[in-house]
Amino acid sequence: MMSSIEEELDVEETELTDDDEPQDIRYEILSYPTDFSVRVMYEKWQAGQLVIPSYQRRYVWNLPQASRLIESFLLGLPIPQVFLFRGHLGPELQVVDGHQRLATIAHFYRGRFSDNREFRLQGVGRSWNGKSYLELTDDDRETLDDAPLRSIVIRQIQPDDSASIYQIFERLNTGGTQLNAMEIRRAIFRGSANALLDHLNGDSNWRALIGMPNLDPRFKDIEILLRVLALSERWQSYAKPMKKFITNYMGYLDNADTSKTENVKQRFSKACELVKAGLGDRPFHLRQRINLAMLDTFMACAVALTDTVGPIVIKSAYDDLVKDEKFLESVTYNTSDTVSVQQRFALTQSALTN
Repeated sequence: MMSSIEEELDVEETELTDDDEPQDIRYEILSYPTDFSVRVMYEKWQAGQLVIPSYQRRYVWNLPQASRLIESFLLGLPIPQVFLFRGHLGPELQVVDGHQRLATIAHFYRGRFSDNREFRLQGVGRSWNGKSYLELTDDDRETLDDAPLRSIVIRQIQPDDSASIYQIFERLNTGGTQLNAMEIRRAIFRGSANALLDHLNGDSNWRALIGMPNLDPRFKDIEILLRVLALSERWQSYAKPMKKFITNYMGYLDNADTSKTENVKQRFSKACELVKAGLGDRPFHLRQRINLAMLDTFMACAVALTDTVGPIVIKSAYDDLVKDEKFLESVTYNTSDTVSVQQRFALTQSALTN
């Protein structure tokens, strides 16, 4: 079995990760450099003012890597700058780039890593090797405390909408492994959407339908799920690009009340149950790969029509549609074009309701 959804995606995979067309987006941001000291950064971390967004991977540096960073501060060597995003309210700074460096600083001051391993410097100069922060000389502690860590702080001024914030995060993706579209969305939306999507993504019927028993580490499965939900409610008003369409819908979900999120949970769970009962496991794997356009259409229509369709109707509609040349064309070529989306949804809804 493929190791990730990304490997299974057919030609539609670019719709999830690439811009469909250039966008004339205008926004006003304020960015400025500041040299917070290492000690100040640690105090901000302890106070909860440095927020690690949900897209960030866990702390992965080993002891020699972490030790070399601390040694670099002690030697006065230049350290790569970090990028921080300040929201409109409160003192919080979201860490766009610099998680591993900032966490290392916090671990060294506390004397332990998050897994409770002791943090003593390893593989560094003899005067520091084997020492914890408290075992450094007074002069060395002062040198470390006062060492500057160049930070670029960004704040959006205008406009106040999710799509523009998304663009800023995407362009500030400076890490060695660039963030994908879904990782960026998880960074900028901090309401109820991430928890809702994580919950739905664990549905056993959903996992069987996409042919993935394990969660995708870079949230490709969640991105497909988000696309299904967005199209289930808004396919009639869909317009390119798909990336912006599902980003805007996630912003809507992020501010949804409890009654809305509960309704989404119930409809999605029921739709997965019905489609699984009617079509079995991996029904959208054409030529051994997921056909994303077929999946999003069938699943979105099932979510929208859970009160009126059953497994037999779903099976009959599926059998008819895979023989329909217009439908097959709409799920094979230019699948994110507005005309293609509208056509395949109209055909699928008609097949399910007639």
